[in-house]
Amino acid sequence: MVIVSIAHTLLNCSPLNRTCLTQMFALGLQRLLLSISLILTLVFSAQALAAIEVTVDRTQLAENESLTLFIRSDDVISLEQPDLRDLSVDFEILTQQVRTNIQIINGQNRSEKLWEITLLPKRNGELTIPAITLDGEKSEPITLQVSSAPVNSEESADVFLDSEIDQEGSIYVQQQLIYTLRLYYATSISDHGLTDLELEDALQLQLGNRRDYEARVSGRLYNVAEWRFAIYPQKSGVLSFPAQTFSGRIRQQNRYSLGGLKHIRIQSPEHSINVKPIPDSFPQGHTWLPANKLTLSEQWSGDFSQWQAGSPLTRTLQLKAEGLTAAQLPPLKLSLPDQVRQYPEQPTQEDTMLDGGILGQQSLNIALIPTQPGTLTLPEISIPWWNVEKDQLEYVNLNSLQLSIQADPNQVETQPAPPVAAATSQATPVIQTQFSAGYWPHITAAISAVSLFLIALLWRQQQQIKRLGHLLTEQKSPLSAKNQGLQQEQDIFRKAMTTACQQNDAEKAWQIWQQWKQLETPQLPPGLDIAFTQAINELQAALYGPQANAKSWQGKELAKIVKQIKPEKETKPLGLAPLYPQ
Repeated sequence: MVIVSIAHTLLNCSPLNRTCLTQMFALGLQRLLLSISLILTLVFSAQALAAIEVTVDRTQLAENESLTLFIRSDDVISLEQPDLRDLSVDFEILTQQVRTNIQIINGQNRSEKLWEITLLPKRNGELTIPAITLDGEKSEPITLQVSSAPVNSEESADVFLDSEIDQEGSIYVQQQLIYTLRLYYATSISDHGLTDLELEDALQLQLGNRRDYEARVSGRLYNVAEWRFAIYPQKSGVLSFPAQTFSGRIRQQNRYSLGGLKHIRIQSPEHSINVKPIPDSFPQGHTWLPANKLTLSEQWSGDFSQWQAGSPLTRTLQLKAEGLTAAQLPPLKLSLPDQVRQYPEQPTQEDTMLDGGILGQQSLNIALIPTQPGTLTLPEISIPWWNVEKDQLEYVNLNSLQLSIQADPNQVETQPAPPVAAATSQATPVIQTQFSAGYWPHITAAISAVSLFLIALLWRQQQQIKRLGHLLTEQKSPLSAKNQGLQQEQDIFRKAMTTACQQNDAEKAWQIWQQWKQLETPQLPPGLDIAFTQAINELQAALYGPQANAKSWQGKELAKIVKQIKPEKETKPLGLAPLYPQ
């Protein structure tokens, strides 16, 4: 009807107005078609790219503790809601929020609809968040571990502390132990403080940042702040966890007043566990590895079945340990035959924080170059470790590889020169012409001999002049340019290593020392050889020893010794002997 009305208006107006109205009608129709096209594009693209992603903020929690379920969808146009009916079997839905994010980056639409759902488990044990269905898409189930709820020592306590360790009975030395500390509070807190966890003869690492969530204890809803630590005892015996103390002020409320501030001081439970030494059955001379799981894998940069002599390939070894830090892992080394050259890079170490503790990882890249064709055998790699879950000795292995190295087709082999053919009986006739040279050959020989004698005499005099000038120069400059450059480099290394030691940077100090000793062995003052060697051994143990911990290394003593290192004294060149000795 609108288009018919506009057409009737165009027929009844003047030619000038008709032209203007025609342009306006065309512009409006163009904008309408563009809007319809954009809407259809959004709808069809959203339907084509519709996908859902379901995650949780944690997979391990205690009974009556809440967790957050996140549901993400690429379809922002659809009005359909996720099907949460199956969640009511094992969970109580406390809150549910939804928001939409739309971004246009470089002309491309990026949209997302996010649901945040707070869930409270109805029981402990192993629970499963079932598959969530949305817009015809289905997610994967998620498994949760729900432990028993902590017991509140005071039924009406507004604030209390609880702690636990994940092992019972005994553990081995350097085995991972998870210590969890939780603060429960049902009221506002001010001026609060919590003591730090201090343990003797144990390494402790905090697992991530503080977690905040809600939990119901004895029918009462609390806010919870949780800290988790990975503990590694360094010696056998009894490991004790002292009570942690929390202090602060909370507001009292009763029917006679609006509430005043009350100072509180509470403590967490104490714990202890027996730490066993390394078993006698573990092989001597190997790094002690008490882990939940240990894996050893390899990767190659190319196809070693087509390996040619003189061509490099990189072999990457990767060692992963669940329950150990990367610093506890042994260095990866290869024993290779003489027919292959190896160029290892500096190994990389990485620690990943997981719900179950720390995953330590060490990677090593080694460039290998076979020097000759034939059969190349790479020996087996075997690393012993202790399975703490089964309490037994196990090995991780990389089987030996027998490779066929091919010759380089571009390499030209040197062939021996063919023998000179023997003279045949039928020699080619030679025509000889006899003539008389007279006295000219004798005269020419005499002139040549005199010329050679004069040239040799002149060369000898020039060499003596050069030698004299060189000796005079050395007498004026006791140190040559080479020795001066050597002293400058030694001074640079000494200052750089002193700075690294003062900053307690173990890795940087070790790298500087490796480069310095390749240049020239530093000259130590008398009496410091033993102290310097001991300090270098402590630096190496802090980086690569069985109990390596680069962050705890202190370089103060090594810095004092390095400051006393002086450049090597050069022997002064002797002056010229007197021309007329007495």
